[in-house]
Amino acid sequence: MTKKIWNTNSEVPSSEISLFLAAEDIELDRSLLLYDIDATSAHIKALCNIGLIKKGELTKLLRSLKKLKKDYLSNNFILTDEYEDCHSAIEFFLTEAHGDLGKKVHTGRSRNDQVAVAMRLFAKDKLKELNSLNKKIATSFLDMAIKHENIPMPGYTHLQRAMPSSWGLWFSAYAESFIDNHDLINATYNWIDSNPLGTAAGYGVNLPLDREFTKDDLDFSRLQLNSMYVQNSRGKYETQILSAIKQPMMDIRKFSWDMSLFLSQEFNLLSIDTKYSTGSSIMPNKHNPDVIEIMRANYSIIAGYASELENLISLPSGYHRDLQLTKRSLVRGFDIAIKTMSILPNLIKSIDINKAQSLKFIDDDMRMTDKVYDLVSKGVAFRDAYNSIKSSKNEKGAISSKPMNSSPGSPGNLNLKDLIKRLKKQK
Repeated sequence: MTKKIWNTNSEVPSSEISLFLAAEDIELDRSLLLYDIDATSAHIKALCNIGLIKKGELTKLLRSLKKLKKDYLSNNFILTDEYEDCHSAIEFFLTEAHGDLGKKVHTGRSRNDQVAVAMRLFAKDKLKELNSLNKKIATSFLDMAIKHENIPMPGYTHLQRAMPSSWGLWFSAYAESFIDNHDLINATYNWIDSNPLGTAAGYGVNLPLDREFTKDDLDFSRLQLNSMYVQNSRGKYETQILSAIKQPMMDIRKFSWDMSLFLSQEFNLLSIDTKYSTGSSIMPNKHNPDVIEIMRANYSIIAGYASELENLISLPSGYHRDLQLTKRSLVRGFDIAIKTMSILPNLIKSIDINKAQSLKFIDDDMRMTDKVYDLVSKGVAFRDAYNSIKSSKNEKGAISSKPMNSSPGSPGNLNLKDLIKRLKKQK
């Protein structure tokens, strides 16, 4: 790394120290460069508003930033370790193009608020992408619930057969969970939707910066007002974002566990498209659900990043170089979550139910609770009915023809219309 905007002498920094300090910055900043360009455009417009950049100068700078964005998207500009980070790369690019005019761009800001706003814009975009996937997943589960609403399924607790259930109940349980995830991620989006730009290194600058303008130009809903809080919130906001990301990933872990069991020869309740399976290097008979197993494992990576962040931000007020490491957790966390969730909608649609096996598993023992409530419906006290059925476990008897478990939200009364309404309201 040779280009450092803060290095004003001719001394060449130690490459060992430079590499240690930069860590994965350049690789991670490739995810942030476009957002930093947008934030730089907003910043120089605001500088023009207060007379520090002339309108003609602004036009030149904006044109160059537009070119940089285009070049980056077309791989004509590549962010390499020639630069310290994406922020200095932009400044060097503008200085090379415009000389002293390019040097004006950093007026009134620090790399501290520069990285904060780029991270915030990145996070907002990724949360939108995540929520779009949440909705697709919820829709896929709900479609399957509607299609298989009344198909019998053995219900399990403690991995032991418990009560008769339905595949409609199983699919809609995940549908409702991902609808909830959408609401949580949306709430997190609103919680972080504040503009940190214009707070510099945490103490502002002696300039009448137009922070309201940059808020509107970058489409933030409010200012993150206190300049020190902007630095104190580094890691705090990221921790909440990862906490929200963990919820769909936790559901995927549970779903993957279910699938691993139900796809096995011992259960043989489900099958999926063969593209989600791999073979064994030694056993020709094997079809392994590797995709599902990696989906299950990926939750632990997200949880690790969340734990890493919580420990990392045990710091006093203000900026500390430790905070540079918050980028990795967030960028990598989003990457894993989005890749994992992208696979799920089509995988869900490919699920095929072994109806005969599902029905075979629902034996007379599993209907004992139904027998208890058959007696309850005839006026017998619940505990008496329970003890009576338990003591006559081996006796065969008629079962009521009433729909099974008709309480709201149970297999016989899924109320799928309510979930459809919730899903339609989500943006």
